[in-house]
Amino acid sequence: MPRLWRYIWVTNVTPLGNQREWDVGGDIGRVTSVGQHTKCVTEAELIQVLPLSGAVSLRVYLTLSSYAARREQSVDNDLLSQLLGSPTSERIEEISLLLSGSDDFLPAPLSLYFETSYPRLQSLTLSSGASRWDMNFIRKLLSSNELSSLRLNSVIPWEIAPSLRWASVRHLTLPLDGLTPDTLNTFCDRIRNIQTLKAVPMGWPNASTPRMTFKLLEELDVRCETTHLCRLNFPSLTKLNLMSLSDHVPDVHQPWSLPVLSEFKATLRSRAVAHFLPSMTMPQLTTLTLSISGYPFEPLSAVTYPSVTSVTLESSAPSSYFIGLLDAVPNAEKVVLLMTESSKSNLREIVTRLMDNTNILCPKLSEIHFGTEEKPFFIPMRPFPSLLNRCVDRREFASKRPFKIVITTSSRRNNNISTEIYS
Repeated sequence: MPRLWRYIWVTNVTPLGNQREWDVGGDIGRVTSVGQHTKCVTEAELIQVLPLSGAVSLRVYLTLSSYAARREQSVDNDLLSQLLGSPTSERIEEISLLLSGSDDFLPAPLSLYFETSYPRLQSLTLSSGASRWDMNFIRKLLSSNELSSLRLNSVIPWEIAPSLRWASVRHLTLPLDGLTPDTLNTFCDRIRNIQTLKAVPMGWPNASTPRMTFKLLEELDVRCETTHLCRLNFPSLTKLNLMSLSDHVPDVHQPWSLPVLSEFKATLRSRAVAHFLPSMTMPQLTTLTLSISGYPFEPLSAVTYPSVTSVTLESSAPSSYFIGLLDAVPNAEKVVLLMTESSKSNLREIVTRLMDNTNILCPKLSEIHFGTEEKPFFIPMRPFPSLLNRCVDRREFASKRPFKIVITTSSRRNNNISTEIYS
């Protein structure tokens, strides 16, 4: 049975999930749920459900479609009044609004409930079509004192943005379409205290982004030119996913410090690896994932990341380039190599370098993977097992710790994937 019936889904759309009826006994009789949500279409159904949830906070999802309204049924004012009006409104913790089709089927303006208070509202999702909802109602929701999570799946009219108490928002998801980097620049000063920022528009930050500090931001996913990242300071950032948009990378970048960054995933041109990565200070980095493209492959300058323990490298570069990158992570314990120009010679050269006990490559290494099931290593036949076994023996003898080589291969002929472990 759904937990205390706190998830209420008001919809006139036939759900894709399996519906289930519950016999709750007494005068209420039977109610319908889809997953953990209690489905309501009429006021009578809502009146049945509300007493079942006691006095706990409610999570309300409104999914309305004009197409369904013409084919099936509409959601009426009485239902919305029961759900969004007082006293139920004082228990609502989360609201999600989704409107599809035209708005000519909507009941009376939701501003009828403009005097209603939402003192517990913490999370708000304005999905596709949300801008067609009554803007006075949206303003009311945005002005909630407790609102800390805001998800914008469609662009809202920015003239209502001042209604939002930005200082309380900690988690913000921006719309995937319709928001430009320059628009974000105009109000990024208001969101400097957020902890998570998702769906940042492509190209942000740019040359017009004001220099500022996001003191609480912990995770960031950006697609931009690397030269503009130094305009922003992230003293609390722990996870960064970066895709470089430009082939032009200057020889010198301004220093960029990320003092607590632990996970860094980047898609970069080899020139950015050579000239941008050395400008970054990441003393607590433990997980490094790099996807590198672009000829010629410029070697990484004299820089090391001693805190890194897990490395994934993807590139069409020759084996010497991979070996140079591994030299920069001397304390790596797990390495995954995704070699898009797979060849037995690349594999042999890297394994041979791992066997060199005079200048041990990644002396703490416990496992190295060539390929994964998602991105296998393409070779026409089984790799030289005797060499791989000798490598395992030498590594274990030199380091006095277990060591294994995992090779995931696929034949271009039949695409069968196989994994062999040498340990």
